[in-house]
Amino acid sequence: MSCTQTDGSKGYSKVLTIAIPSYNVERYLEHGLASYCSPKLESGLEVIVVDDGSTDATALIAESFVKRSPSIFTVISKENGGHGSTINAALQQARGKYFRVVDGDDWVCTQGLIDLVERLSSLDCDLVIDKKREVHMVTGESTLFELPDGITPGDVLSFSSVCGAHQAASQIMIHTLTAKTSYLRSTGLQLLEHTFYEDYEYILKASAPARDIVFYDIEVYQYLVGNAHQSVSFENYVKRWGDHTRVVDEVLAYLERCENGEVLASGTDGPLGTQSLDYVRHKAHLIIDTHYNIALLFDEDRARGRARAAAFRQDLKNRNPAQWKLGEKRYRVALLFNRLGISYTRMSNILGR
Repeated sequence: MSCTQTDGSKGYSKVLTIAIPSYNVERYLEHGLASYCSPKLESGLEVIVVDDGSTDATALIAESFVKRSPSIFTVISKENGGHGSTINAALQQARGKYFRVVDGDDWVCTQGLIDLVERLSSLDCDLVIDKKREVHMVTGESTLFELPDGITPGDVLSFSSVCGAHQAASQIMIHTLTAKTSYLRSTGLQLLEHTFYEDYEYILKASAPARDIVFYDIEVYQYLVGNAHQSVSFENYVKRWGDHTRVVDEVLAYLERCENGEVLASGTDGPLGTQSLDYVRHKAHLIIDTHYNIALLFDEDRARGRARAAAFRQDLKNRNPAQWKLGEKRYRVALLFNRLGISYTRMSNILGR
């Protein structure tokens, strides 16, 4: 499989680089890496396993795959710096025309990945979106997330025509996103380090400046769910309030840079267009709502949650009055349920969400 020499592929020896952030994932890593082992992927795929200072056998397992398939696998071993630092390191070293992230405890549908790499080889588009499957680690039950309604697979669309459609835009997530490497580098993408939840920052910064996007009816990412230790559990959200706060701060800072015209649209020397700006504002609004949920509904220490939410709300009002106003409905509803002792799950049932 050769890499078509379009402007987006010059200088790249592979079609796709997959970064595998890996920290103490010896239990899962062998299964995950085995899903990339296909003769059909040897010429087009680069898999960079970034061992983020693991203290278990993660690095040894990764090295065994380098010996097994040196044309596919590479290992970066580094001091612990968090998920964002592993993406930063892999993006700097990537040799693929396109780039994506698959966590070390997850895996891919091999045939889906083969199909994706074949299509990427002749493509020149900033963003590519496919389908993910969630697999429950205890029951084995799985759910496939289909493409949004109204999207014709394979059609290259302007990002501005997609980003305002919330159903389509919500399909742009770390589990479904592949982005052109040269495009990502042109944005100056650099993620927060030593911080959880920076995947939200990644998706926002990787997508907002994009020129164009294509959706493929291909299943690739296999996302393991049901692990109580996952960062997205309610308990861990509360425990890592400081991390989520840092991500919210970075999202607001990025929004400010976008509104000031400092973030350039892909392929231009100009600022983001109106639709892309609205997309960034909407993404900021969503993470602010989540921040209120963590404080007021996820935290079993109700008083602590109210104090956290109040302090954040005041800071937000001073920093971005428009986002403060957008978040007021969620704050007031969540505060009411907090005072009534009603959980997030029950609130969602009551509100029909």
